[in-house]
Amino acid sequence: MRSAAVLLLACSLPPSLAQHHKKPGKKLAQAAVSKPARPKPESSKVVGAAGLIAAAQHELDMQNFTAAADYSSAAVSKAPVLADYAYYIRAQAEYGLHNYSEVGEAATHVFSHQPPSPFVGPAAALAVRADLEANSPKQALTLIRKYFDVVPQPQADLLLARCFRETGDLPAAADYFQRVYYQYPVAKEASDAADALVDLKAQLGDTYPPILPGTLIARAQKLFDAKRPAAARIELAAAIPQLTGREGDIARVRLGVADYLSGQTQAAFTYLLALKVEDGEADAERLNYLIHSARRADRHADVKPYLQQLESAHPTSNWRLDALIFVADQARTENDSATYLPLYGTCAANFLKEPRSAWCHWRLAFDSYRKDGADAYDLLRSHVEQYPGSEDINDSLYFLGRLQERKNDNAYAKACYQELQTRFPNTYYALIARERLKQPSLQAVTASPAAKEFLQAIPWPTRPEFPSFTPGDLARTRLVRANLLQLTGLNVFAESELKFGAHNDGDQANVYAFELAKLATARDAPDQALRYIKTYAPGYLYMPLDQAPAQFWQMAFPLPYRESIDTHSHEQSLDPFLVAALIRQESEFNVAVISRANAYGLMQLLPATGKDLAHRSGIRAFHASQLLTSDRNIQLGTQYVRSLLNSFGGQEEYVLASYNAGPSRAKLWQTWGPFREQAEFVETVPFHETRGYVQVVLRNADIYRRLYTGTVPQIPVYHPKPPPKTKVSTKKRATRRR
Repeated sequence: MRSAAVLLLACSLPPSLAQHHKKPGKKLAQAAVSKPARPKPESSKVVGAAGLIAAAQHELDMQNFTAAADYSSAAVSKAPVLADYAYYIRAQAEYGLHNYSEVGEAATHVFSHQPPSPFVGPAAALAVRADLEANSPKQALTLIRKYFDVVPQPQADLLLARCFRETGDLPAAADYFQRVYYQYPVAKEASDAADALVDLKAQLGDTYPPILPGTLIARAQKLFDAKRPAAARIELAAAIPQLTGREGDIARVRLGVADYLSGQTQAAFTYLLALKVEDGEADAERLNYLIHSARRADRHADVKPYLQQLESAHPTSNWRLDALIFVADQARTENDSATYLPLYGTCAANFLKEPRSAWCHWRLAFDSYRKDGADAYDLLRSHVEQYPGSEDINDSLYFLGRLQERKNDNAYAKACYQELQTRFPNTYYALIARERLKQPSLQAVTASPAAKEFLQAIPWPTRPEFPSFTPGDLARTRLVRANLLQLTGLNVFAESELKFGAHNDGDQANVYAFELAKLATARDAPDQALRYIKTYAPGYLYMPLDQAPAQFWQMAFPLPYRESIDTHSHEQSLDPFLVAALIRQESEFNVAVISRANAYGLMQLLPATGKDLAHRSGIRAFHASQLLTSDRNIQLGTQYVRSLLNSFGGQEEYVLASYNAGPSRAKLWQTWGPFREQAEFVETVPFHETRGYVQVVLRNADIYRRLYTGTVPQIPVYHPKPPPKTKVSTKKRATRRR
């Protein structure tokens, strides 16, 4: 049986095109039965006309270029709201037919479409290639110069290089091929650029543009950034004979860095120890990585002399700051306060203007708090004053309040907790501050005016006003376009339309994030919905829960597989919302994910752990692939959480630390107490990842309880705001066009 969308499409076809649609291909038929994310607001006529674009795209995918061109031509007049989609498909079809002049004509309509089309950059790139293949390089050069800023990189640079080459400007062509090769070493275009550069070097001879030393270093750094240290080492080794002075010193040091990052610690240590360089920053980098290598190789006695050399020779270098933090953090994993406290102190005192010094200052403040130090109040208060934008500012507000509670200054404490909840509402420390505020001793007092005055005077980082989820004119137009595309089965196009709007349409990225999440949820992809919100509404956790619709929060904190989560949680006497919170952090509800550490599925269980748990449960013929099914993974995962709770006396913070870092580490950290409250244990955890993991999962669990307990979300009612005035971004990428 044909779906309504297919019937509407068939009815809308012109007689000359009906023959193409008598037997729709499998892909188009599947697209036609896709369920819409929301009711159809458009008329049947408009939806059917939009279906012509689906037909055109289907024919294009099948490389039936003539049919694709015919369908797209018909769509232009029948679905003008999506004319740019039709024109772009037509441009591709004409390119496939080698009708290069028609490509440019179709692309011109894409360029002038309102609202601005997502296809301006791709259409420009296609038109440039068509002009080049039609032997019209001057026209191609004019076009790529005009649209250079909207063509994706490194495609834009590669096309510009080709245009220069075809117009005879070989030095400019070499310049841009070099740009592709050196700035984008892991892109597929880099190999094309490399081939072109070989030919150009032979043609230009002595006039070939020289490669600047910094460019050689930059290519290696790009490979380091891409986690390819072995490839970076090859580049550096080839570059060193061409380098002198500072660049030569840096390249030689980074040969050792490449060994260190490749896991060849002893080779790195031996090489860097013997290496002599003249440049100060290169030497500071060398000493820093000597320290890293020595610590990794358990040569702790070697560390102090190298730190002393850094202090005497390079006291203000950021490589010294890196070394201080690295060694101090490593010493924290061993609970070696005699080592880490002086290093954090040196860092905080000598690098006041460096953002990373906030971490050092925080460790000093918290250590003093734990030990009831005489300077605890001054350190906590100064952390709030000096580092209001630090990642640990909400921690310091909480412990400043707790310190004042212990001193019976409940009014001061209340001011701290209220400020924490206002500025950082969806954090672990806001959660436990909310619980503190329920204490009768705090309910009985008024927040201290002096403390409030102090907190109001802090130069808090400026954040955008909580956004409106009411679409403005431009967003509404894009939503109509996306809805039409989605109703005709073109989900990829629908999502691309919304992504383009999020990047380019001004202040309503959250609206597009919301709509993208709805589309993903409609196709049963809650993990993708969550990622869309994280990507396109990155500040969402700064919003109180009443600043967005309940549906937005339910997609940001989804609860698929609820029946399995409830069933197996109750079997193990677990809080199902804690289990959901853990799954959100482990896998984002992607049932099929396998991590780099070979952990499987929703709760990220190792196959060996799954096998052991299955054996205990009497599950026969267990195979690791069973962990990629939701029910089995949750069954065994909840069993594992219960075993950890039993081991740690029911304390969730210990359990979560164990789940992330392993039971032996969590038990070791437990001995570093006593802790007056579990928050002190959380702050004592020496692994950055694990410390954050515990906080995030407990925060998640609290939000899940508020969203899903009962039949109605237990959050304040959302009152829609009017949309902002639309601002279209005019931000452009810096270029070196000639």
